Amino acid sequence: MKYKILIVEDNQKLASLFQEALGDEYDTYLASNLKQAKACFDGIHGLLLDLQLPDGEGLSLIKPARQINPSCVIIVVTAYGTVQKAVEALKLGATDFLEKPVDLEALVQRFQNLFPLQGTKDLVAESAKMVDVLQMADRVASTPFPVLITGETGTGKDVLARYIHQQSVRKKFIGLNCASVPQELADSMLFGHLRGSFTGASETRKGLLSAAKGGTLFLDEIGELPLSLQPKLLRFLDSGCYMPLGSSQESKSNARIIAATNKNLKKAVKEGSFRKDLHFRLTTFPIHIPSIRERKDDIIPLVNHHLERVEQMLGRRVCLSDSAKELLLEYHFPGNVRELFNLLDRTALLTGGDITDGSIRSFLSPSPEDEPVPSNFWSESRGHVLKKEKELIAAALAATGGNKAAAARALKVSYKTLLNKMKKLGL
Repeated sequence: MKYKILIVEDNQKLASLFQEALGDEYDTYLASNLKQAKACFDGIHGLLLDLQLPDGEGLSLIKPARQINPSCVIIVVTAYGTVQKAVEALKLGATDFLEKPVDLEALVQRFQNLFPLQGTKDLVAESAKMVDVLQMADRVASTPFPVLITGETGTGKDVLARYIHQQSVRKKFIGLNCASVPQELADSMLFGHLRGSFTGASETRKGLLSAAKGGTLFLDEIGELPLSLQPKLLRFLDSGCYMPLGSSQESKSNARIIAATNKNLKKAVKEGSFRKDLHFRLTTFPIHIPSIRERKDDIIPLVNHHLERVEQMLGRRVCLSDSAKELLLEYHFPGNVRELFNLLDRTALLTGGDITDGSIRSFLSPSPEDEPVPSNFWSESRGHVLKKEKELIAAALAATGGNKAAAARALKVSYKTLLNKMKKLGL
């Protein structure tokens, strides 16, 4: 069974582009207005929502969609310069937002990242190191203390943040990727603003700190927070008070802050891009998620868990050979759990469900020079690797009916890269 995504967009050309981008991995449905959308809510897992529709605002669809499916992934699409609407959408229960013009690859990746994050099902802890991580998370969950989650990209920092929230008694969970917010709008988005406080501020709006009262505000990629806003966040962490943009009166919120980063914040402090006092405050309770290389006992349990979901989405049995498991245990996984899941998705699709070490090998990155290369890891000749690559590209083209753009998405490469490889391989 595939996830079902409802695309609500009145621009037919744009709707078709969204449907083409998402259609390879998900069952997609189209609606061009509020009335059509409401009739299609039953059974959907995701909602891609334009905010300006012929018969009203798309914002009005968020609450009814949440009532029917509380775990629905809702991504709103906003025009440039209307991020304030996105803030309102997040308050109403949207999961995330994208600005137009929408990067189609980023759109697909966003849904891929968000679908498993609606719960904590991807939080597998068989290794001693991950058991320790969960024990620390359990200890801090019921407290109001800020938490800083660190770890390499793809280790599951956002999943752990949701786990901490779910173990608490707090209400809503609101997430914000600090790197995705334009610097000039970050102040308004976090702290709110008064009418007339800046050009285009036609009405007073509350920020995410207000929206997250009684809940959790998750600040992903905290290292990208503008330096000018860091003192305001520090003041909130110290006192629970903050000043909306253009206001002379303080506001209060009891939102709990969980932050995450893959940056070395100590280095950022030395370089002057991150405040030392904010770093001290955020590290009241730090939790570091080890890379998958440091917790190999979790690899096969993660594989087994993810393949169950892949089987449901593809509607067929997926098998992983013993040699493929050995290869995964030897591989260094620079992209961590996210890379593992993407690798399984790709090979399951292209092989028809029979995943071998040969089908996996072509997609693996070479080991970095400072890490020992496992014995026989790259023993296969370059010619054999090229042969496997050619077979996988041919399989992707066959599976997509010759659609090169769809094949590129299935292979997780850019369209230009696929064309170059096809030319090089004589396809």
